[in-house]
Amino acid sequence: MNTLIIKCLAELMHDCECVIVPELGAFVSNVCPARLDYAVHRLTPPTKEFAFNAQLVSDDGVFAGYLSERLHITKQEAAERLHAFAMQCLAVLEVEKELKLEGIGKLYYINSQTITFTADNNVNFCGDSFGLDVFTVQPIYRSETYSEVKAVVEERQKVKNTPVSVAEEAAGDKPHRVTRTNYKWYRMAAYSAVIATALLLLGWGAEKKDSRLAAWNPFFFSSPNEFVAKLLNDKYNARETFIVEPLESVKADMSVLEHEMELVEKTIVFEDVKPLEEVNYYSVIGGSFDNVAAAERCVAKFKAMGFEKATVLPLNKKGNYRVEYEAVAGKEAAMARLETIRDKYNKSAWILIKK
Repeated sequence: MNTLIIKCLAELMHDCECVIVPELGAFVSNVCPARLDYAVHRLTPPTKEFAFNAQLVSDDGVFAGYLSERLHITKQEAAERLHAFAMQCLAVLEVEKELKLEGIGKLYYINSQTITFTADNNVNFCGDSFGLDVFTVQPIYRSETYSEVKAVVEERQKVKNTPVSVAEEAAGDKPHRVTRTNYKWYRMAAYSAVIATALLLLGWGAEKKDSRLAAWNPFFFSSPNEFVAKLLNDKYNARETFIVEPLESVKADMSVLEHEMELVEKTIVFEDVKPLEEVNYYSVIGGSFDNVAAAERCVAKFKAMGFEKATVLPLNKKGNYRVEYEAVAGKEAAMARLETIRDKYNKSAWILIKK
């Protein structure tokens, strides 16, 4: 086996989510969070789990481009080396039913048609876990029981409360605490009492002189309702009288009023309706290609499967055309649609935010 190509494959698996080996298959990754095994008290750091998809055999140009840059050869030569490597791997799998990739894992047949992959447990392809290793967490067991601790505390408390210990604490130098009385609140209470007394005397004097100012003093009423009723009664007695026009003149002005109401209704200005908040759309991706022709063929294949909205996304920064099954609004709906497509059509499908 070509160890240099296997080493380049391992390097790509550290950086990429999906690595396609033309004519052999694709290694699709899934990041798993850290796990704690309570049974054996073992903590495992975040890892990358890989699944092998034998259906993705089309060359997307990523592996060939990386191999060309790594070995300083042309892309044509890199593609030829990858072709030879894939043929060699298929031959070994056909004869021995399994293929070991050093530092990556092992490919083997479950039956005569399905190829599966098992990663090497000694290798972690997750860059966030660099330098971390699996380790065992020893549980903490309390050596003293509650009753023992309680007995020790009670014994110490008895010693502390003896006459000798109390005398020693009393003989110690303690700072003298000076307390000062805050007269601020007393002054405020006194001012409030003086103001209330002045208002009462003022109202009492106005009432004795039969002045109208006494009506505005709420302290001389038995309840707030009586005070409000007195004010309304005074306002009612002081109301002005109006001359009511004859009924015929009112009827004569009704047509003019109706005409004015129609003009007012026609001049109503409605507020502009605010636009709805933007919703993030997520694309369910089924393939990535370095040329438009291959992407268009993939779109035709997806439409034949029933995905009428399948399309080719614009060229990305890496020079690849991604093929979209469909665009779904909302992250939860997109994840649910992705699971359905993975179960029925393509296990290596993934999603990205459609900007």
